[in-house]
Amino acid sequence: MQSSTKGNYEPRPKGAADELIIQSLAKLDALAFGVSIGTVLGFGVFFATNILVWKGGDVVGPRLGLLANYFIGYDVTPIGSLIGFAWGFVTGFLLGWIGAGLRNLIVNIYMNVFKLRGRMTAVRDFIDNP
Repeated sequence: MQSSTKGNYEPRPKGAADELIIQSLAKLDALAFGVSIGTVLGFGVFFATNILVWKGGDVVGPRLGLLANYFIGYDVTPIGSLIGFAWGFVTGFLLGWIGAGLRNLIVNIYMNVFKLRGRMTAVRDFIDNP
């Protein structure tokens, strides 16, 4: 004999939309994200510096040279491009790592708020319908 009360819950099969939502809310790997952002930023500084060095001129890269205010030892030279790569990698890694951690924290808070709302709705329905 089956009972047909409101308390019975049968999970429905997961569809493509459910899988898409689960994948979009998955945690980011902070280490991998930091390494990838660091690599991109490091190579960006490296290639920008080397392109300006290769291009040459009287004054080579005055605006890019302003990075020396932040990156100790950096200069618009071939050796400076290696130092710029290292500083770019470190900066990008920190930005990516912190960014992934903040994104994971925000998604975690967001999901917990929805779980709490669902529990409160269930309690309210239970109290309202004796």
